Order: sequence, then structure tokens, then C-alpha cells
Amino acid sequence: TFFEITFSGGWPNNASKVVKDVNPFYVIFFAVYITFVVFGMLRIISALFLSETMQQANRDAEIMVWHSAQKGKKLRREIEELFDVADTSADGLLSFKELDDLLSHPKVLAWLAELGINPMATNVLFDLLVDGDGMVDKDQFVKGISKLKGEARSQDLIPMAADCQRILAH
Repeated sequence: TFFEITFSGGWPNNASKVVKDVNPFYVIFFAVYITFVVFGMLRIISALFLSETMQQANRDAEIMVWHSAQKGKKLRREIEELFDVADTSADGLLSFKELDDLLSHPKVLAWLAELGINPMATNVLFDLLVDGDGMVDKDQFVKGISKLKGEARSQDLIPMAADCQRILAH
């Protein structure tokens, strides 16, 4: 039967009987048949490996996104803790003096430098964080430090360049 020819290890014995006893032209049929069956099985096995690889890569992408979200949450917690330490008056707002006192600690300077923030000029940092009322609340502090973290990216610089062009045009 074709099942025996396809899946048994003894297909040459079965095929040779047909070729010898019935007609020698069956060699062409069996050669084509075996070639397509072997090719098809290899394609199925390759597809199974590829499918498993793609599932694993998808899991890796999900894990990477999860890790990135966890790092963002951890950074936010750390910045909030830093705000709580800096807020010595416990009023939920940072004054220039409180920020200046915070930036006098070497560990804070080292941590901010690790984030890519140059905190050497307290007045510049305070001006970037404050929104006009002279005080910085926790949300402004967290958002501001998060935005200042790292190198400037094109998505940060393009709006600024557009604003500069509008100002220069007037």
C-alpha cells in the first residue's frame, strides 16, 4: 500500500517488486512520489520549527515590553522617593532652597548623573521643573525629571526647533 511505501523504512523493497514484476516505468512514478513526500515532510517539519521560533520571539517581545514598563515604574517610584526626601517642609511642594539642599548631596548628584541629568546648576534645573508659581509639586518633579532623563532625542528637538522658527519669524 502507499502507506507502507511512504512511512515504512522498507519502501525500496515494495517499490522494487512493482518495478520488476509489473512495469519498469514505475521507477519514474516512485522517484517523483518519494521526492514529493520527502520534500513535503521536510516543509512541514520546517514550518513547525518556524512556528515555535516565532512564538518564542513573540514571548521575548512581550517580556521586553514588560521589563521596560517595570523599569519605568521603578524609576517613577525612585523619583517620588527623592521628592519626598527633598520636601523637608512636608507641604508637597519643593522650593528652590529645598532643591538646592537636595543637590548638595553627592549620592543624589551621582544618581542624577547616572540618569543623564546634569544637576550642577540648581537654578537651571529648578527653572525647567517649575511652571511659574515658584514651587514644584511632586507630579511636576516626577514628570520633569523623567523628561530630562537621558540624551535629547529627535522627538524632543523637533518641536523645540519649530518653536524657535516661529519665534524668529515674528
